[in-house]
Amino acid sequence: MYLIILSAIIVILFMALIILTYKIFDLQNKISDTKKTDIQEKKQTQSTKKLPPEQKSPEPKRTIMPDINLTEGASDINESMKRYARKYTLDSATLASKDGFSLASSHADSEREAANLTARYQENGMTEIGDTHIIPLNYRGEELLILFRTTNKINPEQADMMRRDGGVILSKWL
Repeated sequence: MYLIILSAIIVILFMALIILTYKIFDLQNKISDTKKTDIQEKKQTQSTKKLPPEQKSPEPKRTIMPDINLTEGASDINESMKRYARKYTLDSATLASKDGFSLASSHADSEREAANLTARYQENGMTEIGDTHIIPLNYRGEELLILFRTTNKINPEQADMMRRDGGVILSKWL
């Protein structure tokens, strides 16, 4: 009888140990993700410091290639997104719903990225996180998001052009 009770207690303690280990692992991942974000945000604020007056900012390189057609001859919406990324000299580009669903992307691992970035956008409205940018896009009454990575600065005119081209892609494929 005592052996059965002792065995049950050992099983319960073992299960508690497994749950505790899982919780610690999850907490470590959250802390490391937060540290990565903090480091990226610190790098971003350091890079936005003004240059001393004796140094001039280098001339911006050409970041838009207007001769790229986004939809003509493209096999699918993802091909259009690859062209979109090339046109604006982006490392990657994704169209996502506001709830985190990836609609189309220039790269394969977009689902997790879309979910994470849209959640952060909804929490605090951040549109720039390190080299990742978020541009809201209203399409047929739905608020969508353009998520992209680039080290280039995006001015408001370029953001408007990117919004317009995102709408062109959506109207062709959806």
